[in-house]
Amino acid sequence: MKTEKGNPLTADALALVSRLLQYPDEAFFADLQALTAAAGRLSPGPLADAVEGFLEEIKAQGSVAWQEKYTAAFDMNPALTLNLTYHAFGDTEPRAAALADLARTYAAAGWAPTTGELPDYLPLMLEFLSICPEPDRGGAVWRTLEGLAAYAERLGSEVPAYAALLAPLAGLCSPEQVDGNDPHPPASGGL
Repeated sequence: MKTEKGNPLTADALALVSRLLQYPDEAFFADLQALTAAAGRLSPGPLADAVEGFLEEIKAQGSVAWQEKYTAAFDMNPALTLNLTYHAFGDTEPRAAALADLARTYAAAGWAPTTGELPDYLPLMLEFLSICPEPDRGGAVWRTLEGLAAYAERLGSEVPAYAALLAPLAGLCSPEQVDGNDPHPPASGGL
């Protein structure tokens, strides 16, 4: 992950995007003020612009409309599920192996997810990267994120606000980053 000085892909930014990609329940809407404050601390650029637009759209549409949009996109449409290994493998044995690899990666880093989501759930993966920014660059997390750019493109026609959030992250698995040549890991932190 490129994190030179001024790059917006910090641990705090990854944690914020992780939270914004989660189901917009009552707690999510109760946190909108804190999420807006966190967005205000992002470095200027495409990610900050996308987050600002995303939050404005949520506020304009309200909780029920946004929950319906989220459910229609991510829960009712398998082509847009936030469980990324599904896009590569469907419900197959290789997917089970990929999920097991992700679970082992989290355990090896000493991180135990607190949700009941599968280990390939994109918000969970971004949360992990915000807390443990240096997992094996050729490992399970990076392999799973390789399709993020194509996934963001698919989202664009259905839920453009979510696609805009992911577009600045799509370079997470560029070849120069996966091969370990990025000498600047993100600063640790969270929301």
